[in-house]
Amino acid sequence: NEYRYEDGRVMIALTPVVESPRGITTSIQDVDSGNAQQIAVKCVVETMVGMLRANIITLDVQPLIEMNTGKVLFIDFTEARNIFEGSDGSADAAGIVGFCSEMMALIPESLRDFTISYLKERVESVEM
Repeated sequence: NEYRYEDGRVMIALTPVVESPRGITTSIQDVDSGNAQQIAVKCVVETMVGMLRANIITLDVQPLIEMNTGKVLFIDFTEARNIFEGSDGSADAAGIVGFCSEMMALIPESLRDFTISYLKERVESVEM
């Protein structure tokens, strides 16, 4: 273990975490309007769908969003867990709903129609 203060966890720190000429934000509202906001929405949706496909959820969603490009980096997955971790092996339905709610709460109302359309496209493209 390379991190002496906690057993079982390896940490890697890169500087800077996100490099952006205009800076970073945690709110899509602050991202340049138009294409950059749509890119941010796509990143949120892609991450949500990808994590669900991997059976992983977290209830503490923390995005870093480049204000000029809309690229999103999610950080701090210390609370992430497998949705089937329960003692009986069934899916954590409440956790899944909470995770999806947290992800969707990142998206401003003005982008909901675009989000719904893109989410539908992504879900339909997922192979079962």
